Amino acid sequence: MRYPSAEHYSTRCPISHRPAFRTEEPLFCRCPVCGTVFVASTPQKEQSRPAVSCCGNAMEPLEICRDESLAGEHEMRFVVFGGFEKSAVRIAVDGGNHPMDPEHRIEWMYLRTFQGGQLKYLPERSRSMMQFAFADEDAYVYCDRDVCRMGREHCQFECKRGMVAYAYCSRHGLFRLPLTGESGAEK
Repeated sequence: MRYPSAEHYSTRCPISHRPAFRTEEPLFCRCPVCGTVFVASTPQKEQSRPAVSCCGNAMEPLEICRDESLAGEHEMRFVVFGGFEKSAVRIAVDGGNHPMDPEHRIEWMYLRTFQGGQLKYLPERSRSMMQFAFADEDAYVYCDRDVCRMGREHCQFECKRGMVAYAYCSRHGLFRLPLTGESGAEK
C-alpha cells in the first residue's frame, strides 16, 4: 500500500457541515499583582467555572468594556484569508495603530474557535494586530470555489461566523469582536 507523500496529503477538514463549539464562552481572569492571565475554556457540558487564585489572592474575572467613548480607539476588525487547505484570520485593533507603549498597549488577543481557542501575546512597540492560523475543524469552509482568488468583495469565509476575538488593552480593559460576515472586515 502506498502512502501519500507530504505534498499530496490533504489537511482539508473531512466534515461536511459547520462544526459545533466544543467549549463555553471563555472566562478571562487577571492577577492584579503579577498580571498573569488565566483563560477558563470549559467544555460545553460543564456548568461551573473554576475558582482561580494567584499570588495568594483570588483572580477577578475581566469584564468586557462597554464604554462607548472608547469605541473608536479600540475598534477591532478582522479579515479571513487562505484557502481550503489552510486559512487564517488577522485581527487588528484601531487598524493596527493602537498605542503599543509600555503604559498603554494591547497586551494580548484571544480567538475563540470551534475546537477551543488561541491566546497570543503582542510584543511592545509592535503593531496592534495578530494572525491566528486555523487547522482541523476550525479551518472548515463551505463552498467549493477557489476562495483565495475571489477577493474581498466576495466570500469572506462566512463559515467562520460565531468565532469571537478578544483584545486586552492595559489601560481600558477587555474588548470583544464576534466574527460575523463582512461587518468586521478590515478596510
